[in-house]
This record gives sequence, structure tokens and C-alpha cells, in this order.
Amino acid sequence: MINFNMSGLAALQKRLESLSKEEATKAGQIANRAGAAVLRKEVIKTAPNSPKTTEGEIRTRHTKGGGTRKETHHKIVNSVKVKKTKGSKATEVHNAVTIFGAYHATFVEFGSIRNTADPFMLRALNASQGSIIETISKVLNKQLVKRGA
Repeated sequence: MINFNMSGLAALQKRLESLSKEEATKAGQIANRAGAAVLRKEVIKTAPNSPKTTEGEIRTRHTKGGGTRKETHHKIVNSVKVKKTKGSKATEVHNAVTIFGAYHATFVEFGSIRNTADPFMLRALNASQGSIIETISKVLNKQLVKRGA
């Protein structure tokens, strides 16, 4: 559960309205990306790093049908990225902290039949929520000042 105190939103709204919609959106996107970068760093610190395998090691997986396939192993800490994604509206852009390549990260986060859950993403979010909000507010203020608001 994330709890934080928000104040000064009316003043922020006035500052954003003094800019064009495009400039206000750019300022918000830059601030949002900076907050996502803070979360990315925390996820890298809290993600488990298996000492048993190395990055790029080829593993043989057995399928349900009795066949086998070869896959490249990727460590979770090397696969955490900040990605820009489109929202439901054409004008919306979101920044998401995702894990590319390390498909087993889901099994680590949520658990499986044989392994208990190790919610490292949730721990990272809880540990860094204050610094994320602080970073977003600093960067947004800097962007608004830069744009004359």
C-alpha cells in the first residue's frame, strides 16, 4: 500500500494551465520518466541475482509434449528497463518499469507450484516511494521553470 501526502495541487494546476498542452505534457513525461528511473535503480538493488547461472548461458527446457528447446538465460538485474508505452488515448504516454528477456522474473515475483513468492518489485516500490515522489516533484518544477511557468 502506497501512502503519501499531496499538497499544492491547485498551484500546480495553474502553472500547467499557463503552458500549452504540448509543453505541459512534455514536462510531465520527463518528470514521470525520472521517477521511473529511480524505481528501476531500486528494483536492480532488490532483485535476486542467482549465482548458479551466468548471463547468456544456454539452457535446455523440456516441454509438456516431451520435446526440448534451447533458451538463453538472462539475469533479472540485467533486464530491468524503463519503457515508454502508449496509453488508451492517443495523447497519453506512460513510462513503465519492465523486465525484458528474463521470463522467470514473473515466477520469482509471484511464485510457482514449487517456489514461494519473492515480491522484489513490490519491495522496491515500497522502499523508494518517497524518493520517487521527491524526484518527480523536483524534475517537474525544474521543467516548469524552464518553460516559463
